[in-house]
Amino acid sequence: MIGMYAHHSGSGHLHRVRAIRAHLTDDAEILSSAPGADVPLPLDVGDATPDDPTAGGTLHWAPTNVEGLTTRMAAVAEWIERHWPSVFYVDVSVEIAAFVRLLGIPVVTLAMPGIRDDAPHQLGYAQASAIIAAWPDWVPLPAHLSAHAERVHAVGGISRLSPAPGVARTGETVILRGAGGDDFAERQWPEATILGGENHVDDPTPYLQRAGLVIAAAGQNSVADLAATGTPAILLPQDRPFDEQHATARVLREAGIAVVPEHFPQPDEWAELGSLARERAGQWARWQTDGSARRAARVIEEVAR
Repeated sequence: MIGMYAHHSGSGHLHRVRAIRAHLTDDAEILSSAPGADVPLPLDVGDATPDDPTAGGTLHWAPTNVEGLTTRMAAVAEWIERHWPSVFYVDVSVEIAAFVRLLGIPVVTLAMPGIRDDAPHQLGYAQASAIIAAWPDWVPLPAHLSAHAERVHAVGGISRLSPAPGVARTGETVILRGAGGDDFAERQWPEATILGGENHVDDPTPYLQRAGLVIAAAGQNSVADLAATGTPAILLPQDRPFDEQHATARVLREAGIAVVPEHFPQPDEWAELGSLARERAGQWARWQTDGSARRAARVIEEVAR
């Protein structure tokens, strides 16, 4: 048995974990507070005022006096005692990774983009038996991972989508909104089909394959989905902890794969930016999404062996 944890923020963590699980040869169960998990976990919050949430700066979220956190960790421990997994993949939580490792189970974790040189992230990386990086192998290793370089496996962008062959593109523009939140409602946009928010679709594949242009944030899953479908893209990175979307966007801009404007476009700039995005779309194969989930699964299984 293999354990897998998916963070409940947004939908990308659960999508990525499911994509990887599809390529595991051993049985695996997903633990998460996100809807649809195999093993639902309580949220690590409560009505009481949290005290010392970072445990003296050693963790990101481990407050005292929060019943939900205690119940959550007890549920993880109970599952591990019942199944005794050969390995546990964490996507992502320093607290879950450290707790599982303290229970004597080898951990594989995910490297997130951005600046992760803080003590909690370094603790999580140091304790991991392997670190999966969901970006291509040509991306320079971030400085915060240099001490763990021998355990980092760059597998390419991981997408859950399975594009159909031979789908023709139209001139349609699509605005792709992620579940993690954005400032898109405050902006003025060109005429477009909006996906996300109130216009949620379970499978955006046909929209992305037909689109002549997609405007999106720069979250890991959105980027991987655009790469998998080869869709011309203008990326508007959102502010996130540790600067993660801006870090991804910089790599894509410098590699000439997607268009990342220096400022929010004016109405008369969209057409030129769209043309540039269509010129660059052929470079999406460099994001190495083909086979990436399978490669991630092999890393996990190697640790299990």
